[in-house]
Order: sequence, then C-alpha cells, then structure tokens
Amino acid sequence: MKRACAGTIATAAAVALAAGMTSPASAEPERTAAGQAVQTAPKHRVTLITGDRVVVDAKGRVLGLERARGREGIPVQIRKAGGHTLVVPADAARLIAGGKLDRRLFDVTELNKAASRKAQKQGLKLIVGYSGAAVAAKADVRGAGDTKVRRTLKSLNADAVLTPRGDAPDLWAAVTDTRSGGARTASGIAHVWLDGVRKASLDKSVPQIGADKAWAAGFDGKGVKVAVLDTGVDAAHDDLKNQVVAEKNFSAAADASDKYGYGTHVASIVAGTGAKSAGKYKGVAPGAKLLNGKVLDDSGYGDDSGILAG
Repeated sequence: MKRACAGTIATAAAVALAAGMTSPASAEPERTAAGQAVQTAPKHRVTLITGDRVVVDAKGRVLGLERARGREGIPVQIRKAGGHTLVVPADAARLIAGGKLDRRLFDVTELNKAASRKAQKQGLKLIVGYSGAAVAAKADVRGAGDTKVRRTLKSLNADAVLTPRGDAPDLWAAVTDTRSGGARTASGIAHVWLDGVRKASLDKSVPQIGADKAWAAGFDGKGVKVAVLDTGVDAAHDDLKNQVVAEKNFSAAADASDKYGYGTHVASIVAGTGAKSAGKYKGVAPGAKLLNGKVLDDSGYGDDSGILAG
C-alpha cells in the first residue's frame, strides 16, 4: 500500500492555487470556432483528507479549490503523474514523501472515479495505522467528529474508519501534529492510507501452468485447503459441490454467495472437479478443499480493509 514519495513524482505541471476558488489554466473554458467561451459547469467536488474540496468538471479536470476553514493561506500544487492529477497541499507534501500519507488521498483522478465516489458516498474511507498501543491517538481518531470505526485490522495495528466529509478537518487534526504545521504525524500515528477500491480481473488458465504434469506426478491437492478471497463462491455449481468446507463474508454484500461470477470461476480453476464437462475443465487441484472468503461485493468491488480482513 505504500506509495512512491512525492519527490519521485514526474511532474508535468505544478500549478499553485491561491486562497479560495481559483481556476488553473488547464481548466479554462473551451471555445467554439468563433472564439466564444463554452462554460463548463462544475460536476463534482472531491473532498481531501485535509477538508479542502477540489472542484472538477465532467471530464475530471480541476476547476478550482474550496478551502477548509483556517486553511486559506496554505499553498496547494497540482501535480501530474502517470496520467493522474494530484492536488497536494503543502502541509501534506512532506508526509507523502516520508511514506506517512498515501498519495492516493490527494489523487483527484482516483478519487473521482465512479467506483471511488460510490464507495465513499457516505464519507471518507481511510485506514489509519498506529505505532504501539497509541491509546491517545486511537481516541483522537475515533473522536474526530462523527468518525466511525468500520473494522479493526489487528494484524496491521490499524482501524478502517469512515469520516463524514464535513468532519475531514477534525480527522486531519487528529492524525497530524498541528504544532509542527502538519509536517509530522501525530504521536502514535504510523501512517494513513486510502481505503481504496479493488476490482476483479482475469487470470491464466489451467494448461498454461502445467497442471497436467503435476497430476501425472500424483499431485492433485489432496489434503490441502485453499482460501479463495474474491466475489464469493457458488457452492452449488456442479464442479464445486462438496468442495467448499467453510465460508465468511467480508464484503458489503448481504451474504457470501457469488452473484458476480468471478469468484466461482477462480474457485473452479483452483479446485473444480470438472464434473459438468466430464473432466474437460478440471481445476488445478481437484483434490483440494476450498474456504470461501467473500471480499468483493456483487458488482466485483471491495474495500482494501475488507480484503485485508479476509
């Protein structure tokens, strides 16, 4: 989850935005052949963890910035990296460079994607990691406005939290050392990540990995349990009957069943018996048993924290 530091960002443009609402040159209105300006109405407002809101048009171009109260004098830059637009306040730049802040928290292109807007409809979804017990830090984070802990990730010593957009400044104050001008994280805060959205993608087929050679050598997965962390598994599928021995739902969906299809496809690649195709489409390890961990919802999307919990 750690991202490249700000110093390594290939900057195609760095435009300082003044206080209040400004319009960078890249967002100037388009013009007709006659030279008349075509006004583009703001389409979305993307809220940063600092509480500042970036105004973008329907194409995701930055139109301006609405500053959170008390942040009017903090310089902000627009940076271009890998086809993405980052809007980075000066007090966050050093924390990104030091690996304390996930740069995706300021990646307007990422935050403005339809899947990200849907996932963060109720507010900012973040993963806050702690150093040691961090009793005070945890209390401050959990007490930042109406912030709610959605999930505790014990293996990472972290909380997955949901913060209403209006309470973002309170959360920013809780995770940064305001005495240093926000140049350091607060005591007990190890790092802050975006609880981003992941989507299922295709994988390679059985013959391409030489499964037939493993079978010939007597290896078919017998005695092994394999956890499939995906969109769920259709345990009633002919190729998967009696293969799933346990299941748990870590996604926002209602249950662990697979309504998207990809998880069942993956489970069949892993341990499908090939019963439906008379053995033609047998999985890699048909002797293995499956643990169904549903970490992606019925549309194929899931939070980082749900995937980590799985």
